[in-house]
Amino acid sequence: MKVFERYQLVFHLVGWSLVFFLPVLMMPNSFYNRPEFSRFFTVQCFNNLALMVAFYINLWVLVPRYLMKKRGDIFTIYIILGFVITLFLHWIWSHYYLRLHEFNLGMPKMPPPSDWKNRPYPNMPLPPRMMLPFPQLMNATLTYFFSIIFSSSLALWQERLRNYDTQQQIMLEKVAAELAVLKLQVSPHFLFNTLNNIRWLARKKSENTEDAIIKLSQLLRYMLYQSESDKVPLAQELDYLQNYIELQKMRISGKNTAEFVFEGPIHLHTIEPLLFIPLVENAFKYGLHSIEESHILIKLFVDNRTLTFRTENRNFDHNFKEEDKTGIGLQNVKKRLALHYPEKHQLTITENGLFIVEVNIQL
Repeated sequence: MKVFERYQLVFHLVGWSLVFFLPVLMMPNSFYNRPEFSRFFTVQCFNNLALMVAFYINLWVLVPRYLMKKRGDIFTIYIILGFVITLFLHWIWSHYYLRLHEFNLGMPKMPPPSDWKNRPYPNMPLPPRMMLPFPQLMNATLTYFFSIIFSSSLALWQERLRNYDTQQQIMLEKVAAELAVLKLQVSPHFLFNTLNNIRWLARKKSENTEDAIIKLSQLLRYMLYQSESDKVPLAQELDYLQNYIELQKMRISGKNTAEFVFEGPIHLHTIEPLLFIPLVENAFKYGLHSIEESHILIKLFVDNRTLTFRTENRNFDHNFKEEDKTGIGLQNVKKRLALHYPEKHQLTITENGLFIVEVNIQL
């Protein structure tokens, strides 16, 4: 549709140039130097101009106002009226103007029917009679209805494409609104968790409290400004995750450890912002224990154009509930993956002593 709209004028000019000049180019070369040629070409131009007027009136007025609004009776009346007018103009120019100038193509004339009995070879079959008294009127009829059919089809096709573009735009706006809501779900959840961590550090009068506040400000700056983009550099997203993980590690005890590793051509790719943070939050929320040893492993690696993100943590029954497998965090990730990477992602959840969430994305 965009290509047709961009070059619509070119297509129309080429089409009408063929209508005007192709019949002339198909005539014998000897006809171009004859005085009848200019009169013939003049008649062709006037007939084609009438055809062009009918074409665009139907394309821009009749089809949008009547045919598309299911007012076929009025549309039919206008089409018949235009046919009568076009036929009348064609008859005037083809018969009156050419006969006035005694137009002759130089071809031998057919003898009148009164002389057919005196033909030199009586056994010769008579020439076939035309179905219409004016054969050129048949040509006018065919060209008129062909232009009406073509212009109607073109108008309906353009309307269908416009409706399709409108539906696509509505769907994109709906998706954008849904994504905005999903991002808003991430921000308060993350902020509350981080503030709780800083409160815990402040209660212990930890020296890391000031550093935690600085990291929180960096995270908020990223969430407020960078995450507004549809895509962000993967390296920036990793810095964001790194700051969050470091902030979480400030409050865990010696029996709890967390590790974040990544590898591959990170700088060559972009990613949807804030996509993995719900999975990291869940790993810290459900993978730590106040007494038992625990280890959280977060990995991201890129191989060719495939990104794999993986979180591994123990499943402590007092922290983890069955409904958390389909809680806000995972549902958020699933919806955003479906919206941003349709048919290009896979999310798997496994439990075998460890609770493992793995996301594969074709970048």
